[in-house]
Amino acid sequence: MSFEQRIPTILDLGFRKEAIDQLKAYIDLLWSSNEELNLISRKMTFDELLDNHVIDCLLPLKQFPTGIKTAADFGSGGGLPGVIYAIQFPEVQFHLYEKSNLKQNFLNSCKKIAPNLNVHGEIPKDLGAIDVVTARGFKPVDVILDVSRTYYAKKGKYFLLKARKEKIDEELVLARKKFKDLKVTIEPLKSPVLDVERHLVLI
Repeated sequence: MSFEQRIPTILDLGFRKEAIDQLKAYIDLLWSSNEELNLISRKMTFDELLDNHVIDCLLPLKQFPTGIKTAADFGSGGGLPGVIYAIQFPEVQFHLYEKSNLKQNFLNSCKKIAPNLNVHGEIPKDLGAIDVVTARGFKPVDVILDVSRTYYAKKGKYFLLKARKEKIDEELVLARKKFKDLKVTIEPLKSPVLDVERHLVLI
């Protein structure tokens, strides 16, 4: 499976046609850097990178909040979904939080593809002026809210890419013990290329 063969699917999911070349440049950079940096599993095939990761990040694209200026991505790793969303939304400043120095270096190298990226280490106690927090494959919901308590207390918004509903429900039981006023919407997501269980968690 080549990137070009997946372009119709990528566009159907709402990705900007004029940013396709940037997306390809990022995927090529991620793929070529992975052997050295282990940004995603080294055993992964290029097909799996496209379908399990890139397409996965695009599933909730049409539900991404509009009219925002700043976003924070927790546990950015190889840039999924932070870099992809930064390419899609060039008018939004994306703040990527990643503890690993090696992965930070990789994310900084992505700035030549998406100049609206800002790369940081530890998540600060106060995020400042952020309009939405994104995360994929990062931590359970209660931990995500815990590390951003100040932001949550200011009625911050979260756009979390999760997998199985059963696991999400377990995470929410723990989260509601700590955050009594928690209001959550869970949206099922359907992959056009894989038979997998995916959900968007909106807080």
